[in-house]
Amino acid sequence: MTIFKRLFTNGRTNISGFFATLLVGEEQALFIALFSDGTINRMGTGSSTNLEKDLFIGKTSPDVFESLKSMIPNDLLKWFNSQHSDPAPKGKTCKLTLGLRQRDGKELIGIWQYGSESLSLPPEVNELVLKAIEITNPWYEERKKATKR
Repeated sequence: MTIFKRLFTNGRTNISGFFATLLVGEEQALFIALFSDGTINRMGTGSSTNLEKDLFIGKTSPDVFESLKSMIPNDLLKWFNSQHSDPAPKGKTCKLTLGLRQRDGKELIGIWQYGSESLSLPPEVNELVLKAIEITNPWYEERKKATKR
């Protein structure tokens, strides 16, 4: 049985963590880490014009991770354990790194390099990143407000 088949055996129960890092040019535009125990890390918006550089680390409900985990499509796995580059990127150079942590500590990593004005991310990869941003936004916005008080 391949690592990909084992990962999704029993309804994705082997996944215990997720992370995404996006660099636009030389600047980090996004960092998200979310784990099954509710540990959460977030920095940035993912926008090519991101100005938010504060990293927030804390805890949230484990349900947030479970919700994201349930959104991971099976066909996403074909993109892991490899690197992908746009042969003709347009705009600023972007580098997206996604990781899935398994309960045994092993990680699956996928890396994509593309242009900020290119449409080169696979749809399932793009969707997962957007869902991760959306699902962590309430916690992230709350932390930003708390630090401004």
